[in-house]
Amino acid sequence: MREAREGPNAVLWVLVGLLTLACAAGGMQVAHVRDARAEDGVQHGRYGAALAAAKAEATAFANVDHASADEDLAAIAAGATGPLKERYTTDADRIAASLTTNEVVTEGTVLWAGVVRVDASGATVLVATTGTRSDRRTREPIARDLRLRLRLVAVDGTWLTSAIEQVD
Repeated sequence: MREAREGPNAVLWVLVGLLTLACAAGGMQVAHVRDARAEDGVQHGRYGAALAAAKAEATAFANVDHASADEDLAAIAAGATGPLKERYTTDADRIAASLTTNEVVTEGTVLWAGVVRVDASGATVLVATTGTRSDRRTREPIARDLRLRLRLVAVDGTWLTSAIEQVD
């Protein structure tokens, strides 16, 4: 009779052990899903912030008027960092003089923008703008569409443009 009692106890202990393992595995899975959701939230935040910064910089880049050149160049510099910022601060007087001499007026709006890559340290965003450009030669505004690749870096929690390139 002693053997009969040990059989059910052993089966119960095996079931308890299996249930314990199942609970532990389930808990690890829940923790993994929670961590993945948190990382997704961080990544979505990066994506949105980089996209907004790129659109703002492209808008500033596409809208420059010789009559407000200092302010317009300062707007580009405000969203920039590194050599790009240096160009629009150090060379601002020279660029403004050229804009004034040539009576340059550019106007543009962002049609679309898309994030190509984003991580904690940087992002690449493609932006399409449409607008016009006029100068002393043309007198009348002519259509101008730009396709831009902006490279951004995170600086103290703010996305700043480190390079703007025209692409075909």
